[in-house]
Amino acid sequence: MSTTTTVEPATSRLESWSVAGILAATLLIGGIAIGQRQVEDSQQRLFDWQISAFYDMNAADQFIYNSLATASTELWWIHGDLLYYSGEERAKDPWPYVAELDQDYAMPPFVRDVAWSQHGEVQWGRVASFSFEGSTVYHGSGGKVPGQSAYLLMLSHVHKGASYTDGATIWVHPAPNAPAPETIKRDSLIVNGWKEVVPYSGAMEVDRLKGA
Repeated sequence: MSTTTTVEPATSRLESWSVAGILAATLLIGGIAIGQRQVEDSQQRLFDWQISAFYDMNAADQFIYNSLATASTELWWIHGDLLYYSGEERAKDPWPYVAELDQDYAMPPFVRDVAWSQHGEVQWGRVASFSFEGSTVYHGSGGKVPGQSAYLLMLSHVHKGASYTDGATIWVHPAPNAPAPETIKRDSLIVNGWKEVVPYSGAMEVDRLKGA
């Protein structure tokens, strides 16, 4: 007596689930690949005349950079006070002198404290000759830490659309005794060896603060 076995064909439902599974796997793999590519592409791309504050600076330069970045905001507040609340004479020259930042405001990196001594004893000066270019410049040089840079903090009103906003840029020179430039036009700074410091991106700053 023979036995007959009936083989049922695969249902369309099973085929549908198989196709859906393959599609989901493809989308998952593609999403991972795209995500990785986006992370890579989000890294800051620098020009030859720029350096990263995160990767390209030694400890002394990073300290000076961070101090200047913090001081730039406070300097604008001081500028406003001197301009509007300190009398007509001071309103003609409404940016604080380095001696004031040291003695009256105790503002790093200008204040001559222990941190100043530990980070090269940089000599600072306010360069008033750039006022005709629309900027106020603080120049630092003479640092004694091996490999230390010279520094420029440039404060200017940046044009954005129909208005202006307060801006600050920081430049460094590999020669610690580099003098203050004759002009702060970007092309001239680049030709003379100055490099603009690009600040941390948001993600990089979080990693830095966490110690990652």
